[in-house]
Amino acid sequence: MRISGLNSGMDTEQLIKDIMTAQRIPVDRVFQQKVKAEWKRDAYRDVNTKLYRFDSFVFDMTLQGTFQRNVATSSRTDILTANATGGAQAGTYDLKVTQLAKSAQFVSKKVTLDDDGLFAEAGSFEIRGLDGEMEKIEYAQGASLEKIAADINSNKSLGISAFAHGDQISFTTKATGADAQIEGNEQFYALFGDPSEEDAVAKYTEGQDAIVEINGLTTHQKSNTFDFNGIAVNLLEESEAAVRIEVRQDVDAVVDKIKEFVDLYNELVDEFNLATREEVFRDFPPLTDAQRADLSDKEIELWEEKARSGLLRSDSMLSGILSEMRVALGGAVQGVDGSTTLAQIGITTGSWYEYGRLNINEEKLRATVEENPDAVQHLFTNKSDNAAETGIARRLSAALDKGMERLTQTAGKASISYDQSFLGNQIRDYESRLSAMEERLLRYEESQWRKFTAMERVLGQLYSQGDWLTQQLMSMQG
Repeated sequence: MRISGLNSGMDTEQLIKDIMTAQRIPVDRVFQQKVKAEWKRDAYRDVNTKLYRFDSFVFDMTLQGTFQRNVATSSRTDILTANATGGAQAGTYDLKVTQLAKSAQFVSKKVTLDDDGLFAEAGSFEIRGLDGEMEKIEYAQGASLEKIAADINSNKSLGISAFAHGDQISFTTKATGADAQIEGNEQFYALFGDPSEEDAVAKYTEGQDAIVEINGLTTHQKSNTFDFNGIAVNLLEESEAAVRIEVRQDVDAVVDKIKEFVDLYNELVDEFNLATREEVFRDFPPLTDAQRADLSDKEIELWEEKARSGLLRSDSMLSGILSEMRVALGGAVQGVDGSTTLAQIGITTGSWYEYGRLNINEEKLRATVEENPDAVQHLFTNKSDNAAETGIARRLSAALDKGMERLTQTAGKASISYDQSFLGNQIRDYESRLSAMEERLLRYEESQWRKFTAMERVLGQLYSQGDWLTQQLMSMQG
């Protein structure tokens, strides 16, 4: 039972509160250290995420396909279009489109229907599907030709498009070429007509291959879209005129990729330099719960902005990663024809006050890609056991992997349920200390209450004895 100043007249509760506030100072200090460690852990993880994204892009720069990009152009895009795929080689090709590929088509005779344009009786027929098996199509009494067309169009195993209008229906194969065909059973021809009969009303047009002459060689293609030598061709029109396809290196794509690489690198360098030079406000430690209760949301936001500032100032790990990135990009790559550097293709390091940013001379870069694409590719992608011959993209990827591993050992990953990193263990240590300190504070507060309560009881007893003595003296005098 707590007695609060009943006999002494003191504000015991406030006195103990003040005592506990003084006793809580070491606890608050440990709490602030824990929060600082959590903020630093999160800052390191954010850096690791940015490095991972950049590393994913750098991986593309280690691939030869990134630099072996070709573009195909057609001299007559009204006759055919062309696109270069990964396997296209530089060169020219002359094409002549003698015949376009066509689908097989069946146009029915006028189907017998009732006055409402519907079937008077139910029935069925079969059409050969893509797998070579006959597919059964059923229709009910009162069904329309449009319903049959819809059923055929929804049947993916047939590979046929149907269209109905009035009392006729047409069937067209989705595939083109001489192998495309429409074949039905006896009920099919009885219902829609047999084109093979003399004076038949139903009409059947066979599918045909595309006939294309490529550099003097006549080829048959089952589709109007086909590939040859890594070039995707789309035939649009028959023509006796020759169409020239030219395949050349896509200089714009390679230059744009390198520019994107430099931009991402500079962005990362700017962010890391800003973090390592950010001002520290030592008068703004993390807020405790009690301090937060006395501030508005805006005041808390402004305070924490300063409290979080400079978490990675002069951070040796971050500075080390930046240094290793610069070393990876700054060295020459040895090759058969000598060494190549970024400076030789038009990419140079900026002035000292730019803290390692890269600058591009786009005109020089474009000229180098056009004149010596193999040297540019070798500079970025070369794979070798000899460090001096390893491409800069591979060097940079290795430096990034090493940096991310150090960051993970220091700050862990959010995806790992039990964080065994250095900061993870440190934060758990702070939590254990805080738990023990809170226990001690509770015991100390209870002891203070016991002391003040005992004092109040003693005072109460003294006051009672005083009152008794006073009564005795008054009775003696009386």
